[in-house]
Amino acid sequence: MSLQFILGNSGSGKSHYLYQQIVNESMEHPEKNYLVLVPEQFTMQTQRDLCAAHPRGGIMNIDALSFMRLAYRVFEEVGREEQPVLDDEGKNLVIRRIAGKLEDDLKVLKGNLKKQGYISEVKSVISEFVQYGVDFDKLDDFMEGLSQESYLYYKLQDIRKVYEGFEEYLRDRYITKEEMLDVLARAVCDSELLKGSVIALDGFTGFTPVQIRLISELLKVSEKVIVTVEIDRREDPFIYRHPYQLFALSKQMVTSLVKTAQDAGAEDDNRPEALLAAACAAPAKVIVGNTVSVVEEKAPFQPPLFAHAWHFSLLSAVSAGISG
Repeated sequence: MSLQFILGNSGSGKSHYLYQQIVNESMEHPEKNYLVLVPEQFTMQTQRDLCAAHPRGGIMNIDALSFMRLAYRVFEEVGREEQPVLDDEGKNLVIRRIAGKLEDDLKVLKGNLKKQGYISEVKSVISEFVQYGVDFDKLDDFMEGLSQESYLYYKLQDIRKVYEGFEEYLRDRYITKEEMLDVLARAVCDSELLKGSVIALDGFTGFTPVQIRLISELLKVSEKVIVTVEIDRREDPFIYRHPYQLFALSKQMVTSLVKTAQDAGAEDDNRPEALLAAACAAPAKVIVGNTVSVVEEKAPFQPPLFAHAWHFSLLSAVSAGISG
């Protein structure tokens, strides 16, 4: 089991390199499943690119999926019977109903409920709360630090009431798209599709906590997980200091995935110094043992593309060295 990053500037050929690698491996191992996960809007184009990259013009053991389509595929395989999924329009209707019932108790939202698009904004806030794991306790802790006379305090108090009513209404009736990934994470260990597979994530600028939890489970059952990351070759992707540094989103994504892989079951390595030195060295065609590989590929008129790969057994050593 390993976690691999393909790093490079925008337009340097990261996706091309990844698709060629996936296609070549899929022909060598026709019995293995290869899953390419991309944002929802890129699934069709990714399928076309993979077919175009394949010498036979078609793909048999490669799937281009979004997180949601992966969830449906796994649920279909393992036979999970879950509650109906509530889409965005359904959320708007439920929130409008709840806000209408609570209208007399709302101080800030009360005067805005009839404004066009306002319910949709409230829905977006609640969806982000779910995605980023903001529960009622965290919301209460944050509100305790605010002045009880402030506008923000009363606004969050209103949102909390609607949020609580929304969760109460959904309980044992529906699940939201954001919650589906948590359900999928619990089903990963039962899926034969995912066991021993190669999973690639392309086109993402970062992952939400619920997606990170899913990736953690995927790391445990897959052969390897490959992630493309947009970052300049002069930057160190393994040091994230603050959200205002250059390529902060990419660095945050890399460091969070390294920690996730470490928490998923990393073991200590025998030679951490040598492996860390190889990992942080300038891009070069070099392999240290059978563990860390740093690959460079040059495309005409494009900056170099380079990739770093760690096996699970190295992640503790590498992460410890980086954090130090």
